[in-house]
Order: sequence, then C-alpha cells, then structure tokens
Amino acid sequence: MRDDLDINHAYEILGLEPGASQAQVKRAYRQLVKIWHPDRFLEQKQKQEAEEKIKSINSAYNKLKSESPSEPPIPENPSPSSPKNPTKISVNRWDAETFYGLGVENATQGRYEDAIADFTHAIRLNPHYIDAYKYRGLVCSQLGYEYRAASDLNKAAQIEEELRNPAAARKSRSPRDVSKPRPLLERFCQGIKKILRLNRRWR
Repeated sequence: MRDDLDINHAYEILGLEPGASQAQVKRAYRQLVKIWHPDRFLEQKQKQEAEEKIKSINSAYNKLKSESPSEPPIPENPSPSSPKNPTKISVNRWDAETFYGLGVENATQGRYEDAIADFTHAIRLNPHYIDAYKYRGLVCSQLGYEYRAASDLNKAAQIEEELRNPAAARKSRSPRDVSKPRPLLERFCQGIKKILRLNRRWR
C-alpha cells in the first residue's frame, strides 16, 4: 500500500472531485471494488490487471478515509449527561468495506491468514456481507480448511437466496436445503484455488 499517495490522486483514482464527502467516497469505493474484483475476470492477464487496480483503489480509499475522518461536529455546550460520546465515532472509520479491502489485498499478496482475519472483521461489522463470506471461504479452501470453506460459501449462497426471495428462503431453511448449492460452490472454490496458486508463483 502506498503511503506517499497524493490526496488529489486518490480522489482521481476513485473518480471523485477533491473535497467529496465520506458518503461519496464510500459509494465510489464499493462500486469500483465490484467492477474490478479479480473473480469477475476469466483471462489471467485481466485478473492480474484487476488485482493491481484493486490495490490502487484500496490505497486511495484508505488515504481518503484517514485524511477526512467522518466525525460529527462537537456541540458548543456539550452536556455531561449526553449518552453519545464523540470519541467513539472516529474508531468506526474502520468499517466492513475497509476490512474487506484489506482482506482482498492480503489474499492477492499470499498473506492468507491475515486475509481471513480481515474478512472475519468485515463479517463481524456486517453479518450479511456476501463478498466477505465468499472470499474468506475461498481463502480457507486454499489453506485446506474445506469444512470452513464450505460453511462460508454456503452462508453466502443462503444470504443471496434470502435477498432474492425472502419468503421462500424462510420456508426452506433446513440443513438439506442449505447444502444444495455445494457442487456449484465447490467448482467456484476450485477456480479460485488456481488463481491463488498463480499468485504464489508471481511472488
């Protein structure tokens, strides 16, 4: 991750004007990560390009988050009995998207244990983060944790199904139904293993 990244260049990478709000930064980051996620590309050259692009997107996002933390204005006469503590807000700059971005970067660099920890943080902050479940499952599979991998990928499939058809998902939530997507997930898993093995060779 580049520490010397210029803030104006960071805005440019995310396709934003200097001074964009934190909400705009987050929205742009989410869209770009979806567009450039390496799993979306089939050709190796395109995957490599996507991985480089993701790195620069993550660097730009982290730069803008650290330079412009989204803290609320402190009132002129704060009440001592106020239940809100402004100092807690700044800690939440590390949101699910940030941890997901770090996880992707660690995975592409072959730091799989660190990647699993980052994806786990993202899932704790957002229990319905489908991409974090998928990527954590794929990294677990690469490390040989097949049970954990199947569990994560099945969870991602379950959440996707619930989002597509909430009523049907509630009725069919049984162990037999949850295990049905497994063959597709196993094929998906084998595909990502090849990618991660290639990443190891590049280093």
